Amino acid sequence: MWHTLSTAGRSSADEGNTTFDNEGDSPVAKPALTAVTTVPKYDVAISFLAKDEVIAKELYDRLNEVFNVFYFPHNQEDLVGTNGLESMREPFFDSRVVVVLYREPWGKTPWTGVEETAIGERCLKQGWLGLVFVNLDQTSATPKWVPTTHIRFGMRAYGMEGLVGAIKARVQEQGGKLVPVNAVTEMSRVQREANFLADREALMRDRRWIERVVHANITSSLQELMVLMKKANAEHGFDIVGAAEGRACVMRSNFISLGIGWHQPIFNRVEDDPQHGECFLRVSEFSGTVLMPGERGWVMHEPTELKRHKLKADVSETRDLIWKEKKAIVPASELADHLMRIFLDLLLRANRGQVQRPAI
Repeated sequence: MWHTLSTAGRSSADEGNTTFDNEGDSPVAKPALTAVTTVPKYDVAISFLAKDEVIAKELYDRLNEVFNVFYFPHNQEDLVGTNGLESMREPFFDSRVVVVLYREPWGKTPWTGVEETAIGERCLKQGWLGLVFVNLDQTSATPKWVPTTHIRFGMRAYGMEGLVGAIKARVQEQGGKLVPVNAVTEMSRVQREANFLADREALMRDRRWIERVVHANITSSLQELMVLMKKANAEHGFDIVGAAEGRACVMRSNFISLGIGWHQPIFNRVEDDPQHGECFLRVSEFSGTVLMPGERGWVMHEPTELKRHKLKADVSETRDLIWKEKKAIVPASELADHLMRIFLDLLLRANRGQVQRPAI
């Protein structure tokens, strides 16, 4: 429940690529470079940060039905008894297509640093045709060794379905063939899904998991949101005020407010219930001033709720917490960033005169 507060008053070397230069752009076909001449061990090799395992696992599961895919958490047995560094490099030379799921600090961690060096060497030797470079966010600076006209697939613009389709097309361009789905592969898929659904059901009704993971993620994300707010004020000249307490938070700037609160009808369930209603993180955009946690005030005008976002807790196939808003998936580690972008979008609309001021 929120209360109101009175406010009286690069070069030619990259030719032969398919380009997704900016998010929302259409792919542009260019003349092909020389393809890999030997038969690779893998069709696809995926490089990613540990925090993006949720995305990588979903991509792996979709591609593995029709291709031979190198995915490190699944293929750790391939590295047993080998030189670890060389074994981590080899798949990126011995694959038709390399997929980089990129955001900072990819390339700066020990494992991804090894992988980045191998991928860069591969591209210099074999050309850029076999590289699919996926920007997972809009803020991380692309490494300088990736030509500006090469693939920079915008994940937010195209989504998982678009990425899978682009990779399939690229593998086929490199001589790979789609393996027809048969009864055996379907058995595996059905059993994998059954196991996942059982685990998901158990977690969504596990009080300890809810408190230690779901509640803890909300609380820590709201504190992180306050850090982002202070950074926006200090480094970019914004004038935002806000406060977070437990699983509730309010941010304000000028006449707009964002109110965030956790709604959980049943203490040991984070699923919607036919009798007791929905369970979700409510994120409401307001025209008007909303009282912050711990702030005292009285009402002179009633703020108008412009839009309500419902972020629902869910479980990924790697059994990690994720948040869903309709078809969008937000990893738990990105919740604060997602909330800040909602607020910034509201502020942008207000600055443009697209939000009506509250009646005083």
